[in-house]
Amino acid sequence: MMALHRIILIGMLGLMAGCTTINSTSFNNMSSAYRDAVEGYSNDNILLNVVRASKNMPMSFLDIPSVIGTGNVTTDAGLTTAQTSVGAAAVSSTTGGSLGVSVNNGFTFTQASLDNAQFLQSFLKEIPLGVLGLKGTERLLPRAVTYTLLLEGIELRSNNVLVQRFNNDPIDPNYEQFQQLLYLLIEAGLTVENAPIKTPIGPPLEKAVLTKSLEGLGPTTLDHIAKGLLSLDKTLVNGNEAYQLMRIELKPRVCVNKFRAEELMGNLLSKSSYCLDSPRHRKSDQNYTQIIKAFAASYEGEKNMELVIGIRSPGNVFDFLGSVLNTQFEGDGSKMVLIHPTKSVLDGYNERYKKSHALFKVYRDTNLPRPVATVTYRGVSYSIADDDDSYTKQVIEFMSTLVTIAKIPGAIPATPAVVVR
Repeated sequence: MMALHRIILIGMLGLMAGCTTINSTSFNNMSSAYRDAVEGYSNDNILLNVVRASKNMPMSFLDIPSVIGTGNVTTDAGLTTAQTSVGAAAVSSTTGGSLGVSVNNGFTFTQASLDNAQFLQSFLKEIPLGVLGLKGTERLLPRAVTYTLLLEGIELRSNNVLVQRFNNDPIDPNYEQFQQLLYLLIEAGLTVENAPIKTPIGPPLEKAVLTKSLEGLGPTTLDHIAKGLLSLDKTLVNGNEAYQLMRIELKPRVCVNKFRAEELMGNLLSKSSYCLDSPRHRKSDQNYTQIIKAFAASYEGEKNMELVIGIRSPGNVFDFLGSVLNTQFEGDGSKMVLIHPTKSVLDGYNERYKKSHALFKVYRDTNLPRPVATVTYRGVSYSIADDDDSYTKQVIEFMSTLVTIAKIPGAIPATPAVVVR
C-alpha cells in the first residue's frame, strides 16, 4: 500500500512539472506597459527641455536605442521519504513531495545621451525648408501653427536694403505685427516649392562655335540636356548670338501665390516672391482690409519688396517655446500665445480652425486627471493636459519629429550611457 502511495505522488509531481509553460498573457501585458512607458518618456523629455529653455538652462536629450525582452520559467520537483524504526523493525514510514515554480520575465534597455557633437551640429543647424511641407500627421495642423514654430522672422527688402524685420518672438513688443503679416501671407498661399536654379558651366559660346562643338560634347552631356539636367540658354556676346550651358538644380524656396498676393497687397511684393505654380483661387471670407491699410500706410511709396523668410533650427524652436512658456506665466498666468483663425488658399475647411486656440499651454503645480506629460524641475511640476483646446499635443508631436530628424548617423553613440535592467 505504501509503495502504491509513493508511485501516485511521484506521478502527480511529474504531471505538475510537465504542464508548466511561459505565461504569454503576462508577457504581452508587460510589453504594453513598457511601450506606454517609452511614450511617456519621450513626451516628458520634450516638455522638460522646453521648461529648461524657459529658464535659459542647457538642454539635454536622452534616447533609448535598444530594448531586449527576456522570459523564463524554472521548475523544481522533489520526493522525500522518512522511516522510523526500532531495532530491525520499521515502525512508521512517511513520504512527501515538493514542487517549486519560478517565473521571470522583464526587459533590459539602454539609455544613450545625445550630448555629443554629431547630434548638436544637426540640432543647431537651420531646419531644411522641406520640413515646412511635411506630409505626416503635421499636415493636419493649421499652417499658422507650423509656420509660427519654424519661422524665425520675416524681412521686407527693397533693392537689397532692409526695410523692416518682423521677429517671431512673443516677448518682442511688435510681435502682433509679425502675426498680422504672417496671417496675411498665409492667406496669400505662403508655401514651399522646388524652383529650378541655373548655374553657368564654362563660358558662353557663339552659335558658330557651338555648332562645331556639339560633336565634342559627348553622349552624356546630350543625354543630360534631353533629361532637363542641363540647358542651353540664349544670350549675347559682343552683340553676337551665343549660348550658355547651364546646370539645372531644384532647390526649395518660400513663395506666395501671385494672384492672391496681388489682390491683397497690390505691388508691395516683388515678382521673385511669387510661386511659379500660382493658380487662381477663390477669394477667402477672411477680412484683411484693416491690416492691408495699415501696411500700405507704413510702407508708402515702397513697392516690389523682396520677401525673405528666416528658418529656425530645432534648438531655436525649443527656445521659442520657452519664450511662449514665460509669456504664459507672466502676471496671473492668463496671457497666451494664440493661433487665430486663418484659412490658406491651400487648405481645406476645418471647423476647429474657426476659433482662436493657445499654441502651447502648460499647467504649473496642477493635479491633472490624465496628463500627457508631467515633469518636475527645481521643485515645480509642469504638466500637459490631454483634453484642453490648445494645440499643445500636436506641438509635442511636431517637436518629436524635429528631434528625430536631428538624429543623424553617429548622433546616438554605440556605447550607451546607462543600461537599465
